[in-house]
Amino acid sequence: MRIESDRKLFVGVRIDNKMREQLAQCPARDKVYVDGSDERYLRVLRSNSESYLGKLTDAGAAASTMEDLKRNILSILVRVAPGRHRDDSVKIFAVDDGDPPALQSDGENAEASSDSEPSSLY
Repeated sequence: MRIESDRKLFVGVRIDNKMREQLAQCPARDKVYVDGSDERYLRVLRSNSESYLGKLTDAGAAASTMEDLKRNILSILVRVAPGRHRDDSVKIFAVDDGDPPALQSDGENAEASSDSEPSSLY
């Protein structure tokens, strides 16, 4: 194994069906917190089969900033997707700069593939 000092990290939570519905119904004034248009707030990234909502951070970020990021992510989620969000649901992933994988056509992602609006990512 080796350290890749240039690879960004993504800190975020998996978007489940309930959160997807809450984000789709999010008031227009709060969309900026989750649409990825402002780096201060959250964005959606995908893996092969899941979507995640969170923040990008530079490689080699101090461990102390991870706790701050977690608190920030959870506080935004309380606003846009009310409910109890567990601290341990926040995960850290390495980010590949390539294009995200194609959406699968199963029940969870079928609606996202049919709509090109940003809200379809939820």
